[in-house]
Amino acid sequence: MKNIKGTIISIRGGVAEISFTGTLPPVHTLLSTVIHGAIFEVMEKKDLETVWAIALSSLDGIERGSQVVGNGKIIEMALSEHILGRMFDMFGNPVDNQEFSGTQQMPLYSDFLAKADIFQKQDQGILETGIKVIDLLTPFHLGDKIGLFGGAGVGKTVLISELIHNIALKDMGYSVFAGIGERIREGNDLYLTLKSLNVLKDVALYFGQMDTPPGVRARVGLSAVTAAEFLRDHMKKNTFLFIDNIFRYTMAGMEIGAILGKVPSELGYQATLEHDLSLLQERICSSEDHAITSIQAVYVPADDLTDPAVVAIFSHLDASLVLSRTIAEKGIYPAVDVFRSSSLGLDREVVGERHFEIAMQVKSVFQQHQEIAHIIAILGIDELSRADRIVARRAERLQRFLTQPLFVTEMFSEQKGVYVPLEKTLEGCEKILNGEFDNTELEDLYMIGTIDGVKRV
Repeated sequence: MKNIKGTIISIRGGVAEISFTGTLPPVHTLLSTVIHGAIFEVMEKKDLETVWAIALSSLDGIERGSQVVGNGKIIEMALSEHILGRMFDMFGNPVDNQEFSGTQQMPLYSDFLAKADIFQKQDQGILETGIKVIDLLTPFHLGDKIGLFGGAGVGKTVLISELIHNIALKDMGYSVFAGIGERIREGNDLYLTLKSLNVLKDVALYFGQMDTPPGVRARVGLSAVTAAEFLRDHMKKNTFLFIDNIFRYTMAGMEIGAILGKVPSELGYQATLEHDLSLLQERICSSEDHAITSIQAVYVPADDLTDPAVVAIFSHLDASLVLSRTIAEKGIYPAVDVFRSSSLGLDREVVGERHFEIAMQVKSVFQQHQEIAHIIAILGIDELSRADRIVARRAERLQRFLTQPLFVTEMFSEQKGVYVPLEKTLEGCEKILNGEFDNTELEDLYMIGTIDGVKRV
């Protein structure tokens, strides 16, 4: 297609209205300003002469009347095996001040539906994370989509960083991280943390942080998915896609919808919320031989799990891990709410009889303890019946045992991180349930790895 020339009529937020005298550029093709080189993606056609285009770069210096030119090309990313250990923007350009040369160009909008018949979810076994509370109560499968739900400051990013570390530690596959709409400082901290733990070499990072236009935040997730597909298909490895934060992806879509004048649905979200989410989520799938497993942090506004965006994200997930502010305030980390968290993997036929029974017993003890918690708060544990006192003791010890020091927090906690095999987690919970540690002090079970070194009293 020959070059198409147009003129910017108006700019609102991160969206430009551009007029053309001849042929209109196709949707999703790129345009750039003649001066300054600002990049736009055609979003939709307004009429026979005008299109709406979202900005994919800074708009500094761009004004009405600026000339734009396009050649009909859609967004492509430069990829190679050398993306591992590197940081990129949504176009695949390095942002870590190092040279990068891609060996292959892949389109951001893959025609994945055309080959969807060969992509299917494989039963490739339980994914051991080394984090006790996750492996016991919300086990992950290879190929799952997993959500980490929580408000601000409950440990979503810390948990994602720990999972990246543990996956690299056990050489389970490569990881791709998508930073969508979060703080620049957090992205920098993640890079330095992974580098200090010597696992950066197995991770590719793509960033569209909160200082970028909404168009970038709405597209960088697709960049990370494209990179994950490349590692799955060309590097022949299981791939783990980490997204922080998928809620910011929906917020970017809401911003674009508002600027385009779309009639919003409930609470101001765009009417195309489900479609926008599916555009990203349905790309996360497994091939015949290798899987893409996605772990997504989900910011919960005002800790309200009934928020429409949060509900829409829930529908795409195989496992949901809800982090609770109330539990975090007690110093219990990871601050997992076992009653609101769930996983399709916690099934007798999937995890086996022993694992399933222990997990159900642990949940039962926590449930019984919750029912008598108000009595303990008012009258004290000594006023309970003997049976209830036993339940309270074991619930408190199980809660402490399911905490553990993390590798990514070593510099703050001064406690060495631990990786706990699933078998050791089951063994420890089984012994606590059997009453072997009823008289052990709570602090002896707090922030430990396995139960092997704990003395029975």
